[in-house]
Amino acid sequence: MTRPQQHLVLTRDQALCLHALRKQPLLKRELVQATKLSQFICTRELTRFSEIGLAKVDRSNRWYVTTRGRSCKFETTPNPGPGRRRNVSPLTPSAIRLLEVLDRPMRRRTIANKMGVSHQRVHQLIVQLHASGHVCYADPTRPWWMVMTAQDTTPFLSHDTERVLSVLPQGYGTDVKKISVALQMPTQDVEASIHTLLDQALAREDCVAEGPAIYSLTPAGETHPQRVPHRAPAKAAHLTVGSERVRTVLAIIQESGALRIRDATERLGMPHQSLNALFQYLKRKRLIAKTDDGFFAPYSLTNNGHTTLTEMNRRNSWRRRENRQPPCTAEVPEVVFGKAPVQRSL
Repeated sequence: MTRPQQHLVLTRDQALCLHALRKQPLLKRELVQATKLSQFICTRELTRFSEIGLAKVDRSNRWYVTTRGRSCKFETTPNPGPGRRRNVSPLTPSAIRLLEVLDRPMRRRTIANKMGVSHQRVHQLIVQLHASGHVCYADPTRPWWMVMTAQDTTPFLSHDTERVLSVLPQGYGTDVKKISVALQMPTQDVEASIHTLLDQALAREDCVAEGPAIYSLTPAGETHPQRVPHRAPAKAAHLTVGSERVRTVLAIIQESGALRIRDATERLGMPHQSLNALFQYLKRKRLIAKTDDGFFAPYSLTNNGHTTLTEMNRRNSWRRRENRQPPCTAEVPEVVFGKAPVQRSL
């Protein structure tokens, strides 16, 4: 015969912990977040569950219910002792100090640096304050990311948007594909974050004639408190033109403000037919445009032309800096028969 199952009597705190563990295996800190109990109470009840065979802990420190814990029936009684409410203990001085430091949404490492304590201590205090309802998580799916007081209504960026903001370059433009590669993030999530940054004027979209849109940081984005400045920026977007001759022509047009093909021929010393073909090519690329509808009207740079020339100059200066070699100062002897060795510099 099957032995009848023993009827259990659990306290209110024990029932909350068992209900949470029946849904899914949880870490101790996740159990604290799910039940809103203090860490001390959760540790005590988990130890009790382990003694009576209702729950066990695996190698990853996740607690899960046993077969008995999943199928047993129980009655709920009030918590013993005076004061039926949970988490009525006063805040510790360290918790009060953390609330004073938390004047805006902050990362845990920022709180640890301001308080001068370890990250583990900050984690313990945040778990305690979250259980008592004094703080909340900016993103409930990432409790380790950022915390804020329960009354704080400061607008903040999501975790994905913060990552995109941190890799946007300052002195040049990049596209969605380069950002996706830099962050290992799907392009759909990158595009959603870019739209959020554009709406808040934290990023700008540079007009281009063809190819993907180009994005860069605005002054407001550079000084945003959630931007991580030490993160490596995304690589520059691919340019539609890249020859040195094109860069020279664009630089002369920018220097002159507006330039006709005849004047450019005299300044560059190039054949008129070759330079005319180059101007028509740049016109199709929408890098230059005529200043008016006249047949002999001069050409000037478009917004896309200015952006392209700036990026070409940046890459050219970086390339020259990389290829610059220090002068060789080593001295080697030159041996001449019948004479003494002569020192000569290379």
